Amino acid sequence: MTAQNCRIEFNENGGWIVGLIVLDNIPWKVDVNRLLERFRLQPGSQDAMRVEELAREAQEIGRPKVLYKEAHIDDRGEDYVVVDGIKLTSRILSINLEHVHRVFPYVATCGTELEEWSKAMDDILESYWVEGIKEMALAEASMAFDKHLEENFRPGKTSSMNPGSLEDWPITQQTQLFRILDDPKRYIGVELTDSYLMVPMKSVSGIRFATQVDYVNCKLCTRENCPNRRAPYDPEFAKSYGK
Repeated sequence: MTAQNCRIEFNENGGWIVGLIVLDNIPWKVDVNRLLERFRLQPGSQDAMRVEELAREAQEIGRPKVLYKEAHIDDRGEDYVVVDGIKLTSRILSINLEHVHRVFPYVATCGTELEEWSKAMDDILESYWVEGIKEMALAEASMAFDKHLEENFRPGKTSSMNPGSLEDWPITQQTQLFRILDDPKRYIGVELTDSYLMVPMKSVSGIRFATQVDYVNCKLCTRENCPNRRAPYDPEFAKSYGK
């Protein structure tokens, strides 16, 4: 297990020893040029200088984080899988994991430090800029997860499913995913609201699994004008999942 920038937590959970991997010292850097391009700001302008100032502050205090583990499938049915004793209800997830015996539940986040810092922004425009910086921190956490997973577990080609991204796996299943991870708030500060949203908001959770198929949730989603769409809706691909 690569030890750099990570620690492994062991906790008693239902009689089983569960190893949780925490990445909480992730090197990251705010790409100011990319921010200015995204916000369409002219370098050297007053707004650009303010974004640069905010970027320096974020760089100083930001600590993007990841919590994940290697988990195993105990049982499966037509519309569910049982992962480390926790039942996850989703027909599509069951199909995707039909030939899989281990999975990697995870939560990645921009970090509570940036979340608290951002609350001090009372200017609407500055708040918008700060959200972009937090998204960049989350992206760095996700890349760190990918790298650490590949270096330590060699899963090969992988895809992810995320609670709430499809009607088939509703956002209420966040509760089960958080149980598998022994409550991420304890390790990286991410908690669920009463409506099952994550705080910090710039966080992402899911199940990563080995696959030979180019699976992307978006290919099954018919929602139009989605700002986070990563692939177009594919009716032929949807048919392979009975949709």
